[in-house]
Amino acid sequence: MSYLENHIKGTIVADNIQIGRGVVVGSGTVIEAENVVLGDGAFVGNDVVIKTKDFFIGDYSRIQAGTVGYGSKQLGIGRNCWIGGRCDLDSQGGLFIDDNVGIGSMSQIWTHIRHGDVVEGCRFNSTAEVHIGKDAWFVGSCLVSPVVVGERSMAMLGSVITRDMLPNRTYGGCPATDITDRVGPQFHNVSMWEKLERLKKLISDFENQYPEFVGKLVAVSDGNEIGVDDDRTYFDLGTRTYTKRFTEPEVLFLKTNGVAKFVPR
Repeated sequence: MSYLENHIKGTIVADNIQIGRGVVVGSGTVIEAENVVLGDGAFVGNDVVIKTKDFFIGDYSRIQAGTVGYGSKQLGIGRNCWIGGRCDLDSQGGLFIDDNVGIGSMSQIWTHIRHGDVVEGCRFNSTAEVHIGKDAWFVGSCLVSPVVVGERSMAMLGSVITRDMLPNRTYGGCPATDITDRVGPQFHNVSMWEKLERLKKLISDFENQYPEFVGKLVAVSDGNEIGVDDDRTYFDLGTRTYTKRFTEPEVLFLKTNGVAKFVPR
């Protein structure tokens, strides 16, 4: 399979469709929306069903087999996201999943509360737009009510989220409570020097696996270090961005490293 060739086996029905490079849509998958945008390197697995007003998924994000997304408003997924298998993504109130978010298998994200007969006095009938902040992580089998999810927040396996999640705090339980003081936050502070060393190690491991690409990926801490007249891909830790050149080593690294997440400059 060419690293920039699209492989669309499923069905896409839309008024407007934009498909990037290296996109994969698995067999048995159905995507129906007014507007559909599939970013570069996006992967939608087998037997996924998406039926929303608008649907977009950013570069290098992945939706695993059997996930369902549905609702009358937009379902948006940012870049470098992982949506596990057999998840439910409700967009009745509108759902936006920001960059680098992880949603583990069999999780449910809800944007509405509705069923009971309102004529008979049922008090629960509402929708809310839900925004899941950057780098948030639902480990797996999480149930999420229409809440605010702060950046870098984390919910442990099987958590039932009924209240807002604060940035870089860790939650667990049913109903979930803040357990950060016991287990720590998802992220801790890392110096620029340590970030550089970590990224250089990932690039070195990649080069050991693909020696033909030695020197094609460069880690820098400042945008002023970026070369403009060569075909190397620069990863700028200062801004967490990379120079998008669509070279084979760049695409392979972004698809396979799994832990370093960058967006285009």
